[in-house]
Amino acid sequence: MKNSFIIKDVNFNTSNYGFEEYLNNWPMLYILENGSKAYVGQTNSITKRMNQHKESESKQIFTKAHFIYFEKSNQSATFDYESRLISLMVADNKFILTNLNAGLSGVQYYNKDFYDSAFRDLWEQLRTKNLADKTIEELEQSDLFKYSPYKQLSTDQRNLVTEISENLSRSINRKIVINGMPGSGKTILAIYLFKFFTYES
Repeated sequence: MKNSFIIKDVNFNTSNYGFEEYLNNWPMLYILENGSKAYVGQTNSITKRMNQHKESESKQIFTKAHFIYFEKSNQSATFDYESRLISLMVADNKFILTNLNAGLSGVQYYNKDFYDSAFRDLWEQLRTKNLADKTIEELEQSDLFKYSPYKQLSTDQRNLVTEISENLSRSINRKIVINGMPGSGKTILAIYLFKFFTYES
């Protein structure tokens, strides 16, 4: 039996998002959108987070909100799902994402195999609700996904990003050469670094 996610669609600018208990105290995902642009996030209190977003100038472009509730959710899973949704939605290209980072990714947590399987069910529900177009399999073969700046980094890649950024912050004047076999992730790392330093500057 497939995992059932509840996706509640609301007007982002409403003063009342509902009375469900999970809106105030449960780890959840959400998508803000206006038909062309979108933002993906996670929170432990949807009501509080939406009120914060309504005070943000950058979020005032959005008109709709979609709250994603899963009774078996936990904080580790929502961090992981947030990152996956950002990567896939960028590649799907149905919306232009306004997220400036990919969230917390590449972490292990209890029963992750179960949540990996459940995520595929969530993605299919998003497609049914017209919030995504392509299947995960189609997206994983696309260049937009393979070379996305939101792509999850491996442990080695994350360590390199840390080393490079620390060297630059200390103004260490030396060349850094990254060697690797074809397919080892040099291009993904380069794109990530470009985006990382673009937003840091």
